[in-house]
Amino acid sequence: TDSKLKKNNLIDTACKNFTSKKIIIILALIGITSFIIKLNYLPFDLPLTNDAAGYFWYANDLSILGNLPSEIASSSPRVTNEFPNNGWPSFLSLFFSLLNSDNFLDYMNFQRLTSVSISVLTIIPIYLLSTRFLKKNIAILAASLFAFSPRLIENSLMGNPEQMFLLVVFTSLYLFLSKKHSLIIISFVLVGLAALIRYEGLLIFIPYSIMFFLRFRKNNNSNRT
Repeated sequence: TDSKLKKNNLIDTACKNFTSKKIIIILALIGITSFIIKLNYLPFDLPLTNDAAGYFWYANDLSILGNLPSEIASSSPRVTNEFPNNGWPSFLSLFFSLLNSDNFLDYMNFQRLTSVSISVLTIIPIYLLSTRFLKKNIAILAASLFAFSPRLIENSLMGNPEQMFLLVVFTSLYLFLSKKHSLIIISFVLVGLAALIRYEGLLIFIPYSIMFFLRFRKNNNSNRT
């Protein structure tokens, strides 16, 4: 029992030493290191392939036409104006319209860099979400595992929408667990955005709605009593 108490005291002391300033510095170092590692593996001289190329051409056509294109230069069934997954290329098109280059590889590399940058930013909601269940030092470890996961690093280099989807979903989940109604409403808005990025976002809406009604039904019943 004494050893357990000493261990708990050490953990509590370690958590207290993690001030907000130190946490920001640690997360910044994790993010910078993760970005450098991913940047080192980026294939700047290779074009995008498969679905990533389809998203690229969709974003390219959207930036030029200014409206949703009826046809794109890709046969991928996942990237058409009828398919709901046009959130990622629509986001990219905002930046494509600002870029001025005659080399299409510059735009493709920008798509890759955007995916990498978003994957690095995702460590913030990962950490915040983890602090709702874990101590601060363990939450930092969770953010580190996400930042340096080989599979996630590889995925972020492809220029696909998964990184943006994860950022939106983890942020919405963190806000959904808040006690403030305004933040919970924003979490539902983010779920809607997630559905535009990947159709799996629609599946998230169902458990969110069930948990919302169960959660606030209990609160209403307790207020009545």
